[in-house]
Amino acid sequence: MLGSRNTELNENDVRNFSIAHGLYTGKFYDDLDKSTSFSSYNKYCGSANEPMHGNSLVRIVCATILKYLETKYSKLDHTSDTYDVCKLLNYWVYKRLNTILKSKGSIYINQVHGDIILKWNSFNDDVLRKPENYTCKPIDSIVIYDDWEKRKELYEYYVDYHQIKHYLQFDQKCKEFYNYIESKKKLYEHFESLCPNNNTNICPKFYNDCKKYNPKYVLQDVSCRNEIMQESAASAPSVSQSIKGHSVNESDSDEEYVGMKPFNAPPSNENSNNVRMYGNVLLGVVATSMTSGALYRVNINSLIQINCISLLISFIISP
Repeated sequence: MLGSRNTELNENDVRNFSIAHGLYTGKFYDDLDKSTSFSSYNKYCGSANEPMHGNSLVRIVCATILKYLETKYSKLDHTSDTYDVCKLLNYWVYKRLNTILKSKGSIYINQVHGDIILKWNSFNDDVLRKPENYTCKPIDSIVIYDDWEKRKELYEYYVDYHQIKHYLQFDQKCKEFYNYIESKKKLYEHFESLCPNNNTNICPKFYNDCKKYNPKYVLQDVSCRNEIMQESAASAPSVSQSIKGHSVNESDSDEEYVGMKPFNAPPSNENSNNVRMYGNVLLGVVATSMTSGALYRVNINSLIQINCISLLISFIISP
């Protein structure tokens, strides 16, 4: 089944995929990461010589926000926006702080985040002074959720989905984007277990909008689905192969665990002793089982099994 395919992507995979294919969130974050010219915001974020919190990277995060608010966000009316760019900006800020201050711990990160929020609000009030629909406000509640990164990922997927759906229509891109969507299965499973009753105190407020993009729904009618299923089935080992196991020249974790080698390999002294030891133990177990289990209960099948085991052990321990 497709559910058994390994399609998980780590954070860097998702980011690189989004940027490479021009998905909105990938481009949005990439532009923020590459932002420059911060001297106009020294009053709020500190200078290059005396940066906010004594950290030049924190200063860059602070100045990047204010620059984006002033030069882009506040220039447009966001009343009819399809998605909330301000939410993405908030997620970018908190993620960047967690990346650059990881070694400092969550308490310190949240303190710095709180200070940036103060600068953000002051900049909105003192400099921009725009109407509500032109103003992006900081979201301080991000820090209270342990799964904030999953919430961030879910919202990014929601924002990008219409572009993703478009790519699914092209044969040369279908499989790639099918796998990308499928990689979100565990993400949706997390929120399905968290949000059985849509409690907005626990669930993301945007969760209902995301439900329709659940991989288990949207992948049903994708044009390349049958081909992917066939390829997945063909690459999986057959039942007969599973029963036969590996060839004598292959090793697996169980064989390595007991130090076994192919039958035609000359055993080392250590391995020979180990095999003999295990053989003696096994014979002891068989003998004990026969004694304690009342000999009159042993039937023909049991005797056959014991003889087979004895022959196998003799074969293994013979020089």
